[in-house]
Amino acid sequence: MNIAPSIYNAFNICPRQAWLLSRQLTADQQNTYLDIGRLINGEFFSREKKEIYIPDLAAKIDYVKKRDGEFFVAEVKKSSATMQSGIVQLKYYLYLLDKKGIKAKGLIKIPKEKKSMEIELSEEDKKFILEKIKTLQDILKREEPPQVKKIKQCRKCAHYEFCFA
Repeated sequence: MNIAPSIYNAFNICPRQAWLLSRQLTADQQNTYLDIGRLINGEFFSREKKEIYIPDLAAKIDYVKKRDGEFFVAEVKKSSATMQSGIVQLKYYLYLLDKKGIKAKGLIKIPKEKKSMEIELSEEDKKFILEKIKTLQDILKREEPPQVKKIKQCRKCAHYEFCFA
């Protein structure tokens, strides 16, 4: 079972959100935080190839860059507060590309803070991702979503009403 990066990333924040996404229960597209992310992506990195969609991976990469003969895939975040989830998401992209025989490195970019971090996928990362995928697959097979568990990210979540309405 292939897991879309958006579902994998959601799972790392909230398993219930991953389950909802897997059922095509679309988030509130008018959510302010989604709008901010779109604005940041459109405003910065005008010279880069932006929002590259890779259909067989179901991945939408923020942008791709070639530097010194190496390919980099980038994930743009609005602040350092989402840095850790960005790293996890980016490593999953690198994992999917690696499975296809494509070697790349990753970049996390936080334009408002003028921060950039290079990310590489290790063998340990691959094992960690495989374990996460197994757990996620078990959750996605369930008929009912995981129980609501209020976390810090809930108040900004575009799926908020699915849980608390």
